[in-house]
Amino acid sequence: MTNETTKFAEQLETRRYNPEYTPPEDYRVLTIRNKLVGSLQGYVVFSGLPKAGKSTFMAATIASALHPSDMFNIKINFPENRKRLCYIDTESSDYDFYRQMERIKTLTTFSKIPGNLDAFSVREDNHIVIQEYIKIYLEKTPECSVLIVDGLLDLCLNFNDEVESRKLVQWLKYITKVYNILIITVLHLGKKEGATLGHLGSATDRYAVSTLEVVKDKEQQTFTLQSRFMRSDADFEPVSIKNFDGVFHEVPYEMTLQQNFKNGKK
Repeated sequence: MTNETTKFAEQLETRRYNPEYTPPEDYRVLTIRNKLVGSLQGYVVFSGLPKAGKSTFMAATIASALHPSDMFNIKINFPENRKRLCYIDTESSDYDFYRQMERIKTLTTFSKIPGNLDAFSVREDNHIVIQEYIKIYLEKTPECSVLIVDGLLDLCLNFNDEVESRKLVQWLKYITKVYNILIITVLHLGKKEGATLGHLGSATDRYAVSTLEVVKDKEQQTFTLQSRFMRSDADFEPVSIKNFDGVFHEVPYEMTLQQNFKNGKK
């Protein structure tokens, strides 16, 4: 065997199934209504139309990691000794980024953001630089087990390029495995077809642990989080929230359905 062949043969052995090994329960990182939505070494996509409420549910997801209780039945459970979360915002202005941080703080009811949340705004940086930031951060911060990227479109140049989209998904698979993390990211839906955008959306749907969708009901003034694809568990009952006097509260999803039925909507 050549040196290169020997190298690949040895590497393949490290991938062999081990019947004596059982992954620990701390792989169950993100749950919604106690259904497994995201685990270590995988990624989850929050999808939705622009201004559909994705940021609100993302804030609740982050807050659930910092607070002992769940947020609207959403909960991040950190693995032991890896109780750090990184939030990278690629889209927002400074005003919107800091408003999102205030939203997170309000949901936790804490007077200040806990120290185990690292948050960065990288709107001015290109996709190559952002990917390098992520790699350097994960190398320096092994106690981080959850990485949130809002949004995924800014990690590539052309979301309709099949090769580039496949490379980005392969990169997501690589860093989730090498750094043993869960990635939660955001991807827009197309207004016409209602699917995650372009070749990138098709590729992420294929390999994601879960793809979720946030839907806004303008008449009911509710935002609903529901599952589109679930790899590791059954679909969860949708979660609906509504703003009352500046504060979001969960409302029964059945009430929204009943009201829509009365109004002639399916």
